[in-house]
Amino acid sequence: MASPEPPNSGEHIRRHSNESFETTTKTSSTTDSKLSSTGILRRNNRRTSDPNTESDGNSPSLTSNAPTINDEEQKQQDRKVCMLRGAMITTLISATAVVATLTYVFVHRSEQNTFVNQYRDSVAKVAEAFQQGLDSKHNVAESFSAIYTSRYGNAVYDPPIWPNATMPDFQEIAKGQLKLANGRALSFNPIITQDVDRLGWEAHATESAWILEAPQLVEPEEGTEWPDNRTVEFGIYSRDPETKDVIYDPGYAPASVHPSVMVPVWQIAPIVTNEKAVMFNLHSEPNRMKALDDMLTYRVETLTAILQLVQDSELRPSSIMFAPVWDELNDEVELIEKNVVGSVSVVFSWDDLLRKVLPNYIKGMICVLRSSIGQEFTYSISGDQVTLMGEGDLHDVKYDYLGEEFKASLAGVNEEYAVVANLITYSLTMYPSQEFQDQYVTNKAAIYTAVVVLIFVCTAGLFLLYDYLVENRQQKTARLARQTSNIVDSMFPAAFRDRLYKSTAASPGGISRRSSAGSDANLHVSSIRRNSENTDRASNTTATKTGKRFSMNMNASTLKQMDKFMKLNARGSDQNMDMEEDEPIADLFLDTSIMFSDIVGFTKWSSERSPHEVFKLLERLFWEFDDIAQRLHVFKLGTIGDCYIAVTGIPDPIDDHATLLTQFAFECRTKVREVCSDLEAEGLDTAKLDMRFGIHSGAITAGILRGTKSRFELFGDTINTASRMESTGQAGKIQLSEETAELLRMDNKGSWLKKREDKVAAKGKGTLQTYWAEPMDKRISFHDSGVMDNLTAENLKNLESSNDIEKVEEDVETGKVNGAKNKADPLDNYIPKDEIDEERSIDESC
Repeated sequence: MASPEPPNSGEHIRRHSNESFETTTKTSSTTDSKLSSTGILRRNNRRTSDPNTESDGNSPSLTSNAPTINDEEQKQQDRKVCMLRGAMITTLISATAVVATLTYVFVHRSEQNTFVNQYRDSVAKVAEAFQQGLDSKHNVAESFSAIYTSRYGNAVYDPPIWPNATMPDFQEIAKGQLKLANGRALSFNPIITQDVDRLGWEAHATESAWILEAPQLVEPEEGTEWPDNRTVEFGIYSRDPETKDVIYDPGYAPASVHPSVMVPVWQIAPIVTNEKAVMFNLHSEPNRMKALDDMLTYRVETLTAILQLVQDSELRPSSIMFAPVWDELNDEVELIEKNVVGSVSVVFSWDDLLRKVLPNYIKGMICVLRSSIGQEFTYSISGDQVTLMGEGDLHDVKYDYLGEEFKASLAGVNEEYAVVANLITYSLTMYPSQEFQDQYVTNKAAIYTAVVVLIFVCTAGLFLLYDYLVENRQQKTARLARQTSNIVDSMFPAAFRDRLYKSTAASPGGISRRSSAGSDANLHVSSIRRNSENTDRASNTTATKTGKRFSMNMNASTLKQMDKFMKLNARGSDQNMDMEEDEPIADLFLDTSIMFSDIVGFTKWSSERSPHEVFKLLERLFWEFDDIAQRLHVFKLGTIGDCYIAVTGIPDPIDDHATLLTQFAFECRTKVREVCSDLEAEGLDTAKLDMRFGIHSGAITAGILRGTKSRFELFGDTINTASRMESTGQAGKIQLSEETAELLRMDNKGSWLKKREDKVAAKGKGTLQTYWAEPMDKRISFHDSGVMDNLTAENLKNLESSNDIEKVEEDVETGKVNGAKNKADPLDNYIPKDEIDEERSIDESC
């Protein structure tokens, strides 16, 4: 930027430099700042512009004319976008949950239904096969009984020959019948009584033993011993209940309802492996006794309890079905009139009834066999394989709800079973197993659900990725906009910048024109009425909010406007015509203060230092100044070399601009010494460096000087005078002009002032009376002068308003003020310096 000049002067702002300086926009809202002084009353020295001050059409714009979005509108838009994004994500999540749930439920329910249906079908097959197995044994026993009756019944022999009946072709006939019955053994067992026919039948058995087709039952084999050498001739035998030794059966069973009845095994098929069973009294064994007694008592077919056969080395539940052999076949004879002369027994194992029932793809069908006397055995059926799981009910209880019970019955005796409680009956309860269920209820439901979820997740991921890319692109655009805005902000104050946008927003043929009538028509004047009341300045002015909102809500249209303005300087472009036709952007600010500061000794010091060290000092120092300016809301006009220029009252008019800028100078001076001390410790030899400050108040012309490098410029005699205040000052001191000192007095800050003894001869200004500015903690030293002993709260009230600090000191020291007699009184309004510093730091942080 070119060095600013006053309207009627050709002098530069800095006499030793014709370089330009850049400006950075700072907001004009201020915060309270307390002075650190010993014995100073708490005061608030911020005043606001009169809210009733009205600006005419030529006043500087305090509202943004750039295309911006209102903060509340922006928040509403952001909320809508967030709500839409949240609704979309919620919809995707809900849709995923619903579709996944429906998929899982549908597939799982379909498999579950298939599993249950297949189980029900298997139950029906097993129950049917179980009943058919019992029916086939019943039919074989009944038909074989009829064969004996037809051959040896009363109708054939008269007198009857019972029980001496021996069938010569028994093995051939029984072989086919046994296959039909799917049994393990088939036998004929005559009914023998002790007193009537035992001896006769034993004699008949001895004579007919050869018919049994078992030679060892006729003649004992060589080398065999008892009881292996036992023959039919030994007679009916049983086993001792305690020793299990073979004994000649006593012919009496006291536990039976028919104690004198004996039922020996006579003819049995197959005879091989069953030779030892011949002549054994079935009625002597308790389980068989029960079934035989029921057969004799109720004259029906019966089943024994579950037995473990002698020939089975491993546990294999088996039973025997007994069918009565009648002495005659005449159906016209009442059943009660017939006599039971023997029995046909079918020996079978229960697993044979369950074998080869289910197809091979059915696995893990559980069947629990129960007898009416409490016996339980559990089987597992897999295809044609039947496995005994063990004794007891071993099914999985979680399948209790699917249990199906089937009660077995023997054909022709259903009515008897219904009324007779003593008969041993059987039931089969069926359950599925985990193995059975796993064939139908698979992990397909989970797989399909996972696929559905994956599809939705991918969809959601693509959506989120798309949203992220769009958002990222928008953020990049916003960052670019903010960066561009920051660049523009650093070049132009907010109010001027907004007007600049407005001027560049119009089309070439439609640029708004301002009135040119009057000598001041092209110059906007901004002034405010001074307010003597001590009130807090508003924390944020309209221009500040507008500028901030602009920088945060930059859009494409605004970027185009900035780009258009930045191209105004292109020679030969159409935009140059717009600039030439449009009127300047400039304002007159009547109430401002400007400060020049310069490092004393910098020229000599910098000539002996490297560029790195020079810029290290300047950057460290001016960075601190910028921080203070931002905190106090002082506008940084720019820097020229080692000169730092700041102004108050621009771009936002305020009442206490002089006081604020003086306070800024106080803090900058303190910071200069801190920075130089720190750099001295780093070996930069800055201990001798110091800074001088000059402040002047008055009117300033400010505007945007458009050209090859458009700048925000200040012009006016006020700038020259402020520069003279700095150049004629002294190191470590702040020199104020008469105008600035008068404004401080109006702000009740006369205690800061000390008239300079010698007048200043300023170039182009003549001889001027100036003042040194010092805060009260620098002007009065209570600890050194003993003032503390003579100072009271009463006297302290008028201390700050005094314009002659030297006189106050003198009066206190000589005792002219009323202090000695009350020096022991507490100073209610006295604030120690450390407390003021602490409160200041708290206020600054807020």
